[in-house]
Formats: sequence, C-alpha cells, structure tokens
Amino acid sequence: MVIKSSVFLLIVAAAACRVKSAPPADPLDQRVGWVNGSCLAIMNGRLQAGGPITLVDLDDKPTIVAGTIVGATTSSNVCPPLLEDRRRSNDKWSFYEIHLERKANLGIAVIGKQKRIGDGIDVTGDGNPEQFTQCSTAEGVSFGVWSGTPYQGTPVWSGYYYLGYDTAATCPS
Repeated sequence: MVIKSSVFLLIVAAAACRVKSAPPADPLDQRVGWVNGSCLAIMNGRLQAGGPITLVDLDDKPTIVAGTIVGATTSSNVCPPLLEDRRRSNDKWSFYEIHLERKANLGIAVIGKQKRIGDGIDVTGDGNPEQFTQCSTAEGVSFGVWSGTPYQGTPVWSGYYYLGYDTAATCPS
C-alpha cells in the first residue's frame, strides 16, 4: 500500500509541475531583427531561403504576421536601409528580402514559427509573451523587445534603423 501511495503521489507531483520550454540555442541578436516593408535586417548572415519568420507588425496596434525569407539581398530597391545615404550607418546588419502574408511597414521579426501566447509571442523561452516597441529618434527608428513593461529597465533585444534624415523624436526619455 505504501508503494502504491508513493507512486500515486509521484504521478500527481509530476503532473502538477509546469515545464518551461528551453530557450532557443541562438542568441536573440541572431533570431530577432527589424523589418521595413519586405526587408529584414538581422545580425545573422546564415539564414536560408524559405525559412519561416514571425513578424510583430508595429504600424498601428501590434499584430502578428507570418512570413518567409526569400533570400539575402544587397538591393536598395528591396531594402530601403541599403539606399546610398543610409547604407554605411546600417552596415552592421545582414539584409534579407522577405514575403509576408499581408503588407506591413515597420515591425520586429523573429526567425521561425513562434508560439502565440495570448496576443503576443514568447521569444526568450520563459513562457511569457514579450512586449515589442518602436519609436522615432532624431534620425531613425528604435526597436525594442521587453520582458516587462516597455521602456523600464533594459530591453532583451534592441535594434536601430538609421533613416538619413531628421524626424520628430517620439521615444520616451
């Protein structure tokens, strides 16, 4: 009877444990990038054509859009960040043409099909959805992924898109 009770308690205890998914092996900088139209900028030069991406479209209300990588590009026709007046300031990024299931202007993309949690996605593997933001600086766009309240503390990922012209700053101080 003691053995049956112990086995039962072990099964109940195992069922009650919540298993968190392990964080992905690649660092966030290699899995997360910013998007301008059909252009993905990311610190990863090894992405393959046909690979899935998940975009958090930040145009109005953040929405999730599925897409795929078309391939690497050096064309400013595909990627405005590669225009002559912007190219040098954006040169730390690798650029890819992407195809999205619907049109988007600015957003943050995560490599792979991401699991939705409510209205968001979890990019850190902690089981909670992150917050995605964009705001304007004096000459560009600042992107951020936050584990907590946006603009409080340090983002888990950030990116910057230099536009090459003056804009009205909207980022919190």
